[in-house]
Amino acid sequence: MNHICTWFCADEKGEESHFPQTGQLSSSASHQNIYWRCIILFFITSKRFNKKEKHILFTNVKQLPVVDGRYISSLLHELDVDVVFTDFKYKTPKGYYGAFQNQFYEFSILEHIAHHDPKDENMYLVLDSDCIFLKPVEDLFAAAAPQGFISFEDEVKPDYIINGLSRNDMKSLYEDLLGEEIQEIPSYHLGEFLLASAANIRKFFSDFQKLWPVLLERHQQGKKTFNEEAHTLSYLYFKNGFRAHPSNNFMRRIWTNPLFYREVRSTDVDLGIWHLPAEKTFGLFSLYHHFMNELHNYGWNISDEKYRLLAQKELGIPSLPVSMKLKYYTVSYYRAIKKRLTKIPVLARFL
Repeated sequence: MNHICTWFCADEKGEESHFPQTGQLSSSASHQNIYWRCIILFFITSKRFNKKEKHILFTNVKQLPVVDGRYISSLLHELDVDVVFTDFKYKTPKGYYGAFQNQFYEFSILEHIAHHDPKDENMYLVLDSDCIFLKPVEDLFAAAAPQGFISFEDEVKPDYIINGLSRNDMKSLYEDLLGEEIQEIPSYHLGEFLLASAANIRKFFSDFQKLWPVLLERHQQGKKTFNEEAHTLSYLYFKNGFRAHPSNNFMRRIWTNPLFYREVRSTDVDLGIWHLPAEKTFGLFSLYHHFMNELHNYGWNISDEKYRLLAQKELGIPSLPVSMKLKYYTVSYYRAIKKRLTKIPVLARFL
């Protein structure tokens, strides 16, 4: 069976991570509600196209919240999504790395699959919740079937640093961990995307169990270590002989905010999955509002073509109208000013 999954790991007070796309304290309800809306939108868009696949939400939240006056548990039930609770077991210590520390929750997900799914051939697609679907993913699962695996790389230069490590750094670190010289500069695989069989997931998790204490020890010794899940998964893939697929016609991480970085291609409209990190409080929120408040039956009554045109319009892909550009600038500058003012004690209580 094919599974389509996303996840949410809630940070507790005192254990917050830095999430630049929301600009809010990660333990706050306002921050977490942004992700709950993305989760509902993720499943709405997937269920439009992928009716045979099983849908799963993995989370460490025992009591699902009420968001915008709606019970998340009821919405997920209506969308036929299974909710799997699993603890966040692989927490990095204070000072390990500041951003996105709950990304290591993905290894709690792999642990659950490794321990609870004995069917080697079952396939799991695990995506970040700020993804939406534009097409069915049956071709993607078919492409992964021969190896029980497919992955895609972020095609960055070897000396470009992502979350504290370059690909050159990764090569040196791989050599330390493997105890041998390697002849290639490893790929940096997309961390928002994992597609593997239950059999391969068991291999990855088994290797991770051995790797995890080594990473913590290297941190204590002040040595370079893997700072997030993409670094770690890239290593696990490499160690098991898997390499990035040579072409990616299925999904892409699309940066859309013209104020900070915009890299949108005309061919993006042909993809099946969009990952939209900068759109959580912009276009993704607008789509969520359409499907929850303006369209009946989660928007499933409109044609697929009308849905895709709506998504393109709300997300500014491939073109960005002047009105949307002004909105990005206005809202982004407002948030930046507000963030600075909240650091002034006299003003913070009024904001």
